[in-house]
Amino acid sequence: MAPHLLSRSQGDFLLRGLTSDPPQRSDGRHLLGFRSLDIDTGVAAQANGSSRITLGGTEIFCGIKAEVRSFGDDSDDQDDEQAEFQTQDDQELACESRKTGRIKCSVDYSQSLVHSFDSKLLDTLSVSLSSMINSAFSPRSCPLPLHQLLIIANAKHWTIYIDLLVNSLSGGNLFDAAFAAVFGAFYDTRVPATRGVAFEAPAVLDELGNAVHGAFANSQGELDQMGIKGLLKKKPKANAAGTPGNRSGTASKVVDFELEHSGQDGASVEGRQDVPLCITVNILPHSYLLDANVDEEACIGSRIRVLATRSSKVLSVRTEGTEEISFKRVSEAIRIGSVQAARLADALLDQLKRCSGLDQEDQEVDVAAVESWALGKMDVDA
Repeated sequence: MAPHLLSRSQGDFLLRGLTSDPPQRSDGRHLLGFRSLDIDTGVAAQANGSSRITLGGTEIFCGIKAEVRSFGDDSDDQDDEQAEFQTQDDQELACESRKTGRIKCSVDYSQSLVHSFDSKLLDTLSVSLSSMINSAFSPRSCPLPLHQLLIIANAKHWTIYIDLLVNSLSGGNLFDAAFAAVFGAFYDTRVPATRGVAFEAPAVLDELGNAVHGAFANSQGELDQMGIKGLLKKKPKANAAGTPGNRSGTASKVVDFELEHSGQDGASVEGRQDVPLCITVNILPHSYLLDANVDEEACIGSRIRVLATRSSKVLSVRTEGTEEISFKRVSEAIRIGSVQAARLADALLDQLKRCSGLDQEDQEVDVAAVESWALGKMDVDA
């Protein structure tokens, strides 16, 4: 759904240009050409990671904040625990999810957009975009190892909140720009490092070396306050998830945590290069179009959004529009989207690695580089 409307004559005029031989776009690009991306990171001082993306006239800010949460605090956790009917896979996933963190997204718009566009249209775009991002980072499909967000097993974890602020939509292609902003923000994110705090108490061992008395010898694994020997503040990270220590004659269990570092001293997100990117493939009668501007979005009736990683792994495919799309064309669009997502990820990573300390002119993703990956061989029938 495009936030911009054209008259029928305007739409027909644009479509004739896009379907002519050779195709003609208003800015001179070829059908698979992307505009240059301007990307900045570290734009929000209070966030764990942030970025700003400008694609044509579309501008999006993305901030990432890590907060400590307890299992059961989130409505998703409560729904999982209260579900009466679950498949075995669902039960295993719910059990496994208590060993990982969470990633959640929300989308908001600037006041200028709220006054310029229909509120129902903005709400629809917001719900669709946030749903797509939340689905991509759910425990079932997230390409990032969520176990890195675990603080204490079955007790505490980091929840990563992704906040997107759409400042301008005048350039179109909201979804591709939004996922690029998320990609840049994750690259910039530092999660505070933690270490477990455990109590250690003496234990009486049987012939097999099992603890039969002491702080953690009871069947419930509860802490025997009378048996506390000492407080371990610098317990090895390997035990931060609650794994008992291996000292003979003692028993220990992580019951709390403390921060080792915070802010810029935290750890980068493992697997950040695999944050998925969205490629919107617009369907023309006999070809495909990428990175549509607002006018092109308004005159093209159907599109396919392909969510894929740098390794070309496709995470999801969503169709939009009223026109029927054949299976062959869907397959071709998926192939185009997965290839372009991988090439766009490489271009963004290269720019993010070099952008620190460079001039603003150099921070812009090189047009020739973007066109080179957009013109890659894909063997798509015209």
